[in-house]
Amino acid sequence: MILDEITLENFGLYAGSQSVPLTPPAADKPVILFGGLNGGGKTTLVDALQLCLFGPHAKTSNRGTGAYREYLSRCIHRHAPKPEAGIGLQFRHVVGGTEEKYRLRRFWHRENGNCKEYFEVLKDGVHEPTLAENWSSQVEDFFPANIAHFFLFDGEQIEAYASEEESMALISGGIQSLLGLDMVDRLQKDLLVYERRKRTEAKNDVAQTEIAATESELRALQGRADELRQERAALLTHQIDRKKKELHALDEVYRKLGGELYEQRVEIEQRLEAAESSVNECADQLREQAAGPLPLLLVRQLLESAASRDRLEEDARRARELSFALEDRDRAVLRHLKSEFPDKAVIESLNAYFAKDREHRTALARHASVLKLHPSERNDLHALLAEGLGQASTVCSKHLALCQEAEVYAATARTEFENVPAPDLIAETVAARDTIRSEIESLEVQHAGLGHEIERLERESARKEQALTQLLQTRALDRGNAEDRTRILRHAERVRTTLASFRRAVVERHVRRIEQLVLDSYSQLLHKSSLVTRLSIDPERFSLTLFGLDGSVMSPNRLSAGERQLLAVALLWGLAKASGRPLPTAIDTPLGRLDTSHRMHLVERYFPHASHQMLLLSTDEEITGKYLDHLRPWIGRSYRLEFDDEMGRSRIIPGYFSS
Repeated sequence: MILDEITLENFGLYAGSQSVPLTPPAADKPVILFGGLNGGGKTTLVDALQLCLFGPHAKTSNRGTGAYREYLSRCIHRHAPKPEAGIGLQFRHVVGGTEEKYRLRRFWHRENGNCKEYFEVLKDGVHEPTLAENWSSQVEDFFPANIAHFFLFDGEQIEAYASEEESMALISGGIQSLLGLDMVDRLQKDLLVYERRKRTEAKNDVAQTEIAATESELRALQGRADELRQERAALLTHQIDRKKKELHALDEVYRKLGGELYEQRVEIEQRLEAAESSVNECADQLREQAAGPLPLLLVRQLLESAASRDRLEEDARRARELSFALEDRDRAVLRHLKSEFPDKAVIESLNAYFAKDREHRTALARHASVLKLHPSERNDLHALLAEGLGQASTVCSKHLALCQEAEVYAATARTEFENVPAPDLIAETVAARDTIRSEIESLEVQHAGLGHEIERLERESARKEQALTQLLQTRALDRGNAEDRTRILRHAERVRTTLASFRRAVVERHVRRIEQLVLDSYSQLLHKSSLVTRLSIDPERFSLTLFGLDGSVMSPNRLSAGERQLLAVALLWGLAKASGRPLPTAIDTPLGRLDTSHRMHLVERYFPHASHQMLLLSTDEEITGKYLDHLRPWIGRSYRLEFDDEMGRSRIIPGYFSS
């Protein structure tokens, strides 16, 4: 199996959609190296891989004991534009010599507090709904979930596996998973249940009486619970639902009567008062305008005529004042010209012009003065015509427009107010709605009470069933078909003994192979065979015993902390080899808490050879410097997890930590 690409869509720290190619470019470059600081998303990436493959059965780092859908909801990136996230995975798998390509996509969204998940499977580019529906069993053909922890693990767990108790648990769980011994254990438990059932047929009279009484009480409790369930269902179906339908019908009548307007009557009254107040304000403003020059717009032509007459009278006055002065001036000018310029034609022409001008002014001076305006009155009249009336007209038009808008709004509010139903018209419907609502609340309280009583009866039934089981287990009868029962029980016990022997034999047979695989792995990691020459796994307790060069038992205390951690790695490596499955390996914090002197062992002897595809997620204090230099020949791809603290999100970009 080869992982080709993983896609993260608003998953955990990873905002947006990010796709990461994982295919090793060559067989001698199996390592895909990721670098990221603590909290940058390394564990999230391994969790995404497990979650996409195994769904609800994935053993992720931060799920805990919470519900699966709650965990999915927590995995949605907090700044995602929509409350939805997804994971995609492409991989290849060879079946019968034929390579098959798969694309998985698991995505989910949160709506109204609920999280709904969707899962798609494409095989060779074709949608396979059947595969998607049965993926929990199909994935066992590619990557069995019960051995996933041999291939996908946190490097910091290695220190825990180095202890005797944890190593025993690791070996026990690994052998159980590899050999399928859970089926044998299940068969033994089923045989015990069968034996108990047979023994119940052999109860003595006193025990049988007690059993019969307990069974009678149990039946009574279960019968009463069934009656209450029927009563509760009938209450919901025949009363609560019917009342809700009646309430719905009354709500419709209430709506048609204008109930919604009635509920808003205070706001409608306020809107009407505000509209009428606005109309009155506009009227006041128009009255204020009418107290000024506004009415003079009605006689604008008369005012313009008066201004024209005033200009004529002013011109006549000036003409009268100038007529005598101009006559003397004209004679003086002509005398001067005659003395200076003897040209008679010019003088006669100028004399004719002066005579005509004096005649015009004399005619103008004959106009009578009717208005006789004072200069201040004249200024007021001209200012009024030039600006005053225009401004008054503009302001008046603006106020008129505002008044019209206010009157339209007031008319609308008045219509809305007039449509509000009278209280006596709607009172009966309101009272009926309140009554039905009260009845529904009472019925729902009754419905909840029945539910609590059913739960109490179920708890009591559970206690009675437990008591009945204890009675059936503690007493055996020797009456009736004792011989047959005894024979069946004897054979059942023999079968259980045979199963136990079979289980022991299977474990002993395969444990020798696992011992050798673990020893080979440990020797390869240590690169010296003189420290541990042999190791043994107890098939009963699954404890690990080490033997030194002289064949004597070697205490684990003789191993340094680093050597014990390498032994834990060897256990995982050996169990992975024992599975016989060529699966990719992903290790978060690969060097974990391993001391400096033993880190190079993993870099040189484990990472390049443990799998055909090795995903390493390292901090900036692990695979760096000389470790990176030694691992570089096997690195096919490298990425860096770049965390933006301000945005609270991580990006996966090509490259690795700078030197």
